[in-house]
Amino acid sequence: MNKSFFYVIFFFFFSFVGFVFAQEGKLPPADSDGKNRKIGILGVPQEILDKCHAFFDNIIANKIEKAFDDLIGNSPLKKKTDEIQKLITETKRANTLYGTIRSYEPINSEIVTESFIRVRYLAYHTDFPMRWVFTFYKSPKLGWIVVNIRFDDLSEFFFKED
Repeated sequence: MNKSFFYVIFFFFFSFVGFVFAQEGKLPPADSDGKNRKIGILGVPQEILDKCHAFFDNIIANKIEKAFDDLIGNSPLKKKTDEIQKLITETKRANTLYGTIRSYEPINSEIVTESFIRVRYLAYHTDFPMRWVFTFYKSPKLGWIVVNIRFDDLSEFFFKED
């Protein structure tokens, strides 16, 4: 056999193998009814990301109470009115201290099970970034609900220790 034929075969073989391995894990898993479910970035269901994005979009529009009300929805957190009011007050205070939120992006997630997920965001204020952490639970009765919300100015914890 001639050398160039060997190189062509070699090239196609490794291209095919590379393509197969590149596709591994890319397809969303099927639901029990066989339909594909919608998977967002970070392996987080798109419904959770949509809730978080709506939350930040409301805060950017200076609708802080609406942001929390919509995010909490029918979660049992709604009953913790003092805690929710404190979050609203602290969010307004953060906007005063660090400037208003201009944009945001998801940073990472922890998926304990398919029904218990934590998502971390970085919110870009005009003067300083803030770290937001949302924990969601997929209740058999209520669907995806937020069960914990917290934020701080410790954004350096997104970096690994040097």
